[in-house]
Amino acid sequence: MVIPEELRKERIWLCLHCRGPLTSDAFGLRCPACGKQYPVAAGIPILVREPAGYLRSQLVQLTRASRDARQRRDMLDIIGRDAGLPKISLDRHRDVLDADIAQAETFLGLLEPAAAALKALAGGAGESLGVQHSGWAFDTLIPYLLRDWTNTSELETAKSRIGAALKHAFPDPSGKSVAFAGCGAGGLLAGISPDFERVLGFDLTLPILAAARQLLDGNSLDLALPHAMNKQGRISLRKADPVSADSRVEVLAMDALDTAFADGSIDCVITVFLTDLMPDPRRLADEIYRILSGNGVWINYGPSGNLKALWRFDQTESPAFFEAAGFSVVRTEAYRTTNLDVSLNYPSVSFRNLMCYLTAARKTGHGREKTRVATPSAAVLPQIVPQHFPGATLIERQSLGAEQKRTIFLRHERFPGREESVKIDNDAARIMALVDGKRTVRQIANVLSQMPPRPVEETIRAFARYFDQGLLSWRDPGR
Repeated sequence: MVIPEELRKERIWLCLHCRGPLTSDAFGLRCPACGKQYPVAAGIPILVREPAGYLRSQLVQLTRASRDARQRRDMLDIIGRDAGLPKISLDRHRDVLDADIAQAETFLGLLEPAAAALKALAGGAGESLGVQHSGWAFDTLIPYLLRDWTNTSELETAKSRIGAALKHAFPDPSGKSVAFAGCGAGGLLAGISPDFERVLGFDLTLPILAAARQLLDGNSLDLALPHAMNKQGRISLRKADPVSADSRVEVLAMDALDTAFADGSIDCVITVFLTDLMPDPRRLADEIYRILSGNGVWINYGPSGNLKALWRFDQTESPAFFEAAGFSVVRTEAYRTTNLDVSLNYPSVSFRNLMCYLTAARKTGHGREKTRVATPSAAVLPQIVPQHFPGATLIERQSLGAEQKRTIFLRHERFPGREESVKIDNDAARIMALVDGKRTVRQIANVLSQMPPRPVEETIRAFARYFDQGLLSWRDPGR
């Protein structure tokens, strides 16, 4: 297993469990304090709380996508006969499904090292009571791959605007680090000035990250497409200047709300089309504030959100949001632009035209004053009463056929109009089902210690994680 040289540099990484410093070894990164391991797969450090569960879910998603597309293709003749479809329509459906299968297989090939890393983790033994935050489905980000790696004018425009903001904030970028949160397909990473000492991009959709890693390294990637989009049925993605590799860029699997960066370890954080998607963008702001160095800069670029959105990020409301989060706005601009415009190569594909706002804000040294602590202290944790947020629902999906598999999601609205959904495992679902707004953490832990036995302290620690991750609220039992 090849360990990226960047991992051996200065210690900017902290364990997501005990916050101890991480060290590199033959496997990837390891916490000497608690023994937690964070592997490297396909050249990508997996810096999430439960690496085995994360890797498994990413591989399962691709395998399921390939399997489901094959099943639909096998049933096309029956479906076509029942629906009365002409042959030309059946041919279109078959072509689209063939492209879906080929895309899933391409990404599975890229993630073969992830399967090896998962096996080395012993299948995730010991991971339990898990909540899994994952990125977008890989097929949702395929249009971004096309936009980022086919030399579109939209990407070049975004690069230019972000590059100008970086130059304004860092006239001398030598010795400075830039981290791109929610980097997606990674095309914008290739536009960061090589004068910056360290460039990092992170996201949670591993197949797309693996593709970005390959393309940044100067390699090409052949991707199947339906013939209706591309006459050849295939496109070769590559850098505009494939001779110049961007192996200096570090690509990581990491949650923007729960990063492994040490406090004050990054000089600039860039977010693009991210803040308007967050159910609670304040959590993102708090994390960015934590990891930025003194006088560090946050550059945000994207749409404002609709008029009924809880938070908006236009030129009027963005400054108030940033200032409340502990930043001083130093630059704000508005542009009319497109989103996902790949029509140059694929004329039949439509896109949106919208206003985007670029805001650059500098850390002031006074973070947002929080109205409550993120997690109750260990001393009072067993006595508090956990509560669900409005609309809390456990959703169970059971796949049928040869592979019977159950998937559970917790869905709620912590903020009005901002629905959140996270994947949880069976043990977490058992805990969530016992939260009724009446029993304390200790009482719920005692119930779980009986059916089947679950150590009380383990359940209490799980509640601490759920509170910290914003999955549950709580109240003092005296109220």
